[in-house]
Amino acid sequence: MQSLNSSLAFYFDMLFVNTIESVKDSFIGNATLKGNGYSYIQEYGYFMKEEMVDDDGKMPVFVNDIINREDFLERLLNFENTSIYQSIEVEISVKQPDQDKAAYLQKVYDDIQVLLKRVLKLEDDNVRLIEDKLIEIINNLKDRYSTVIAYHDVYKYLIKESDTTFFKNRISNYSFYKDLYETSYSLDLIDDVEIEEYDFIEAFISPKPQLLENKIRFSKNNYVIAYFLDSLKPFFNEFTHVAIEKSGVFLNKQNKPLKSTDIYSSLSRGKNKIEYEKTKIDSSILKLKNEYLK
Repeated sequence: MQSLNSSLAFYFDMLFVNTIESVKDSFIGNATLKGNGYSYIQEYGYFMKEEMVDDDGKMPVFVNDIINREDFLERLLNFENTSIYQSIEVEISVKQPDQDKAAYLQKVYDDIQVLLKRVLKLEDDNVRLIEDKLIEIINNLKDRYSTVIAYHDVYKYLIKESDTTFFKNRISNYSFYKDLYETSYSLDLIDDVEIEEYDFIEAFISPKPQLLENKIRFSKNNYVIAYFLDSLKPFFNEFTHVAIEKSGVFLNKQNKPLKSTDIYSSLSRGKNKIEYEKTKIDSSILKLKNEYLK
């Protein structure tokens, strides 16, 4: 799959034509690093660039910037993102009138959304890094060109900062909330036909979940649900029982809003009643912790 927008060609090539691993393997002789003034030092196995950082007219001061194989991918993505920003800025600056600017930026956002959907499906140790870099592009473009295009569906990947989300989220990776959704329906805690992914994620990342039209109805009894919700506390700063009640977005099996008293009483009464379900939940939550709470 090839993007019509050449600005994002690097990411399309990496995610659709080649592989992330093949990009990592391009370390020696990498054209992007060379184009940014770095030279490969074969004796030591790293790239190096000497730069003058100070010149007071008497004695210039030089520093060496070194790129090892271990940090190569992240540094490469930083260079590529800088190039993308420059390319987009040039494209927008030459487009007239404003409708053409908006149409171009709309296409950029469409392409980034395609790339994010692709990377979130890949199984690779570096997908989180690439996800972060793509979201970084959205953030920067949104800040710079909000007057050109005020909203695009790709903004849903921008998880709000902790101080603006209702539960004070600790994790900003959209992939975490996708995985949490998949975990919830794989444990039969929710019906994925009844509850769509977008609505589930919004319940956790919205600054005002009370206003959401679509609620999250759980399929298990209160014992199981209380244990599951309690196990999610490490991923948020304020995922308390009271906050869960005040959010108004979570419903029990009988389609009634979950109250803090329901959660407290269920946890105290059901300690030895749901051992099998607790084991499954513990195993699933541990996987999420290992992936996102490193």
